[in-house]
Amino acid sequence: QMPRSLQRLGLLAHEVLACSSSALTAVGRSGTSIADQFTALYSSQGYQAQQSLQLSTCSAITRTMSHYQASTSSAVNTSIGNLPSTLHTGLQQQHQTNPFSIAGALRNYNQWRYPKRSFKLPDHIQSLIDKKRSEFPKLPAYVVPAPKPSELTPASKRASCIAVKAGMTQEWDEHGVRVPLTVLWVDDCQVVGVHSQEKHGYWGLQLGAGYKRQKSISPSEAGLYIKEGLPFKKIMFACSVSQDALLPVGTPISAAHFVAGQHVDVTGWTKYKGFQGVMKRWGFKGLPASRGVSLAHRAPGSIGNRKDPGKVWKGKKLPGVMGNERRTIHNCLVYKVDPARNLIYIRGQVPGPAGRFVLLRDAFNVTHEYRSAWGLPFPTFLGDATRSKVQVYRSSKDPYRPYSEETDYFPITWKKGD
Repeated sequence: QMPRSLQRLGLLAHEVLACSSSALTAVGRSGTSIADQFTALYSSQGYQAQQSLQLSTCSAITRTMSHYQASTSSAVNTSIGNLPSTLHTGLQQQHQTNPFSIAGALRNYNQWRYPKRSFKLPDHIQSLIDKKRSEFPKLPAYVVPAPKPSELTPASKRASCIAVKAGMTQEWDEHGVRVPLTVLWVDDCQVVGVHSQEKHGYWGLQLGAGYKRQKSISPSEAGLYIKEGLPFKKIMFACSVSQDALLPVGTPISAAHFVAGQHVDVTGWTKYKGFQGVMKRWGFKGLPASRGVSLAHRAPGSIGNRKDPGKVWKGKKLPGVMGNERRTIHNCLVYKVDPARNLIYIRGQVPGPAGRFVLLRDAFNVTHEYRSAWGLPFPTFLGDATRSKVQVYRSSKDPYRPYSEETDYFPITWKKGD
């Protein structure tokens, strides 16, 4: 519980707020004024108690001001002028802000710790550190100019994109063929950092997607978002790009970054299966299920050699943890793009369970002529994605046409009289 001295200080704080400037300095039955009692009791407390008192007093000021008219504000400001200077400054600064409650002040009192001590290094060691720092000066952050639509060159490499696997669905194309699709949702993907050749050794972008509360991330990571004025992201990923494809911090990367008909490489993490045996993990046939086997039908069998080499080779296929491995599927077709809802439909399967993040980037093992025919926005889509129309891939190749032209079910021409 809060010490009695702090409770007494809290009561005095309420009396200070309720009294006018004349009553504040009047001498009571105890022989001293309320301001003198408050100042003496406040000065006798330690730094920790004074910090907790400032929070609780700010809460008392806000609650009192809500019950009084605006004209009372000047009287309260006059009354708190007799308080200690340290408390007076804190109350004036936090008068109109949202203060902490009494419970918050008590929690702050119990959790407060003295700041970490910093020790001064010896002069000869500090001089060596300063000399080393002067040899490698801190480079300023690379300033990316405002992006403008430009043409895609053979050496250009666009930014990647972070999406969430929403699940699978299916559609039928214009030929009546069922197309299995994986739905990917781009959840507020933004550029949160820029990597330069001089500072990091390569040109790249740092992407972030999703949302996470500040209490769930480290202070250093939270400081990055606060510095750039961005919302806190759930996942971060760095991708290498060409210098002409750099984007400034805060640029959104939506589903319109891709077009229907192009091919992408999708990187995800496979489903976690836990500890599994060799038949499920590696596809072993297993031992016979009939005669001659006793309770070892799914066993791996012999795993060793003779005395030479006298060991089990590394990489031997044995039971173990299965899944949760990074896998990349190359040349996945983007069948449909819905920019208004930030949805990307990929033909086929994508590694990972529903709800997990995946990484999308342009297929790298295609020629420039093939890639330039897709009509990709470079460096990214800079317009209003909510007004863009849905794009669906249409194939000019009829899957049933080869059968109707090449397959002849009646190769013999029947003639009259034969």
